[in-house]
Amino acid sequence: MADVLGYQGKVCVITGAASGMGAAATELLLQLGAEVHALDIGDVKAPVKQAIHTNMMDKASVDAAIEQLPAEIDVLFNCAGVPSPPTPALETILINFVGLRHLTDALLPRIRGGGAIASISSTAGMGWKANLENVKAFLELGSFDAAESWLREDGNCPGDGYGFSKQALIVYTQTLAGELAKREIRINCISPSPTDSNFMTELTKTIPKDAITGFAPAHGRFAPPEEMGKALVMLASDLASFVSGVNLPVDYGYCGEVAMGQRDNPMNIQ
Repeated sequence: MADVLGYQGKVCVITGAASGMGAAATELLLQLGAEVHALDIGDVKAPVKQAIHTNMMDKASVDAAIEQLPAEIDVLFNCAGVPSPPTPALETILINFVGLRHLTDALLPRIRGGGAIASISSTAGMGWKANLENVKAFLELGSFDAAESWLREDGNCPGDGYGFSKQALIVYTQTLAGELAKREIRINCISPSPTDSNFMTELTKTIPKDAITGFAPAHGRFAPPEEMGKALVMLASDLASFVSGVNLPVDYGYCGEVAMGQRDNPMNIQ
């Protein structure tokens, strides 16, 4: 069978590879013949080319990982993320976006023409349009240090650290698409609906699962991590070679129902 996804021999970097969607995507990439370099604060069990222990909220840790990565990369997958609660809002934003952006910006010069970036956002970030001015101001801070300093100032850190981090990721993705198109590099993200993973296990320690079910698709089923991993790998593959600047809801129609007024819209999705 032809290598329609185009991963055979490709050099891929992936964060969050130890569990959940990141682990599922890692396994699929290996099956497709990619050379995978994995970053995670936990232990990566998959037989990757190298696994680098990395704390995404620690700039020095991210920089140390960057030094160990190949000089040329084909695809970057940003999968590392934590829920809030129970993770404090500031730490959540540092891990889910500030560290992610620092890694991505540093690796951009290494990504070959024809390459791609694919990240995991969330339906929780789909209300970004109503908060666009604040998100853009945060993005304009630019560096890891500037963003962290601003977040640590009294009254600055958003209360909904998770939602804000995912809004920032969606806006960052769409903002960067035009610039990267000049280098023939694509950038996209997916916005999953609730998924059964270690992430969900941590989240439901403080939020009852019944309260999250309201954000599930009409059939009521939470996705397994593998279904999100497939969507992420597809979006960065050769099959999506003219797709960039897209935030793809992977939610079995939830956002479509909201858009058509068939579901309540507590996240202010526009």
